[in-house]
Amino acid sequence: MYWRQIAASCVFVVASVLAAPAAEAPGRYLLGPQDRLTIRVYDLRRNTGEAYSWTALNGEFSVAADGTVSLPLIGQIKASGGTPTDLAEAIGTSLKQAADLAETPAASVEVAKYRPYYITGAVQQPGKFEYQPGLTVLQAVSTAEGLLRATDPRMVRREMVTTRGELRTLAAERIALAAKQARLDAEIAGADTITFGEDLKANADKARADQAMRGEQLLFDTRRNAIKAEVAAIEQSMSSFRAEIGALENKSKSLDRQIELSRGELNLVNDLVAKGLTITPRKLAAEQSQAAFESNRLDVQVAMLRAQQSLTRAERDIIELRSRFRRDALAEAADTRLKLAQNDEKTLTAGRLSADAEAQTLGTAEDGSETLTPRYEVTRRVGDRSTTWLAQEDGQVEPGDVVRVTLVRNPSSRSGEAPQVAVPRRPSEGGNANRTGPASADAVRRAAESADR
Repeated sequence: MYWRQIAASCVFVVASVLAAPAAEAPGRYLLGPQDRLTIRVYDLRRNTGEAYSWTALNGEFSVAADGTVSLPLIGQIKASGGTPTDLAEAIGTSLKQAADLAETPAASVEVAKYRPYYITGAVQQPGKFEYQPGLTVLQAVSTAEGLLRATDPRMVRREMVTTRGELRTLAAERIALAAKQARLDAEIAGADTITFGEDLKANADKARADQAMRGEQLLFDTRRNAIKAEVAAIEQSMSSFRAEIGALENKSKSLDRQIELSRGELNLVNDLVAKGLTITPRKLAAEQSQAAFESNRLDVQVAMLRAQQSLTRAERDIIELRSRFRRDALAEAADTRLKLAQNDEKTLTAGRLSADAEAQTLGTAEDGSETLTPRYEVTRRVGDRSTTWLAQEDGQVEPGDVVRVTLVRNPSSRSGEAPQVAVPRRPSEGGNANRTGPASADAVRRAAESADR
């Protein structure tokens, strides 16, 4: 058992030693297109004891866009993705095969000029720059003349204050317009109450939003009650007209009966006059009585027509009142929607102006509420794919990297903090590239959004 434990310990130690180079490979530089290389090749002639220089292979060569180096006698050799030592060994092996040598020549490869790196975003002078070994993110920003800053800080501060005030005014105006739009929508729909949106209920300026909603609710109730009062008054008049029409109808029926009786009496008087049993003046009185009854009936019918016209006019007034109320609400709603659209456009413009002004100002704002801090993203091409991650100021920049600088708004209490994102190892330094490689673009975007918040 004792010897088994010792053997297991030895295996563990050996495995750890073998794995250490894969996990730690500091200072390894991988060649890539646009690198300028100085190559020297020598061969030791044993019969003379002198070093023979392969003049055709000695000099400066560039790594082509396809990642290869074209050399005399040998042809093209792949350089991209390998170290200078790897290329030197490949040159010696290829030359031995091409020249049919007994021993492998000694080759040395040095980087005479590194391929450039690029910096973009919120810097004074974005562009392409010559790489220097050991370059950090902060040094790269310095070569681009530092972070973006204003030429006249006072003017920028003044513009920031102005645009922020305009943004606050526009926000207050939008709250009022949104509450008004909700009230008009309820009036158009004929609802009994206003349904305010969640953007108002959950607004950051709760006091102003509550005040706007209360004001619009009060106006809604007042206008609704006024319409109801006018409609009730017209309906009361309609009830009076209906009662008047009913009374006139009863009176007309009574007159019809009286006219019928008067006709019977007139017929009887005519028979008596024809037989000479009564005098003519009685006949005349009966005819006058019948004519008076018929005249009264005509008056009643005219009064009924007038009452019916008044009733129809009252019904039309109710329809017109409601239609005018809805028409005014529709026109006002269209005007409110237009003002909301204009408010949104003005807010967007003011926000961009404010962001442009803030992008030129680093440090704490005048009110001490927030601060702008730089955020660095490094994009590096490894093989056939590019990877991006957030970097710190002391993060290493390699040739061909693209450094993007953005200014983010953070609470002033954390103005000195930057997103803590570890920079992973390159795939060539050991480990699974998918497991330890730089974060994906989605992960970077999520981290950036988190930092913005």
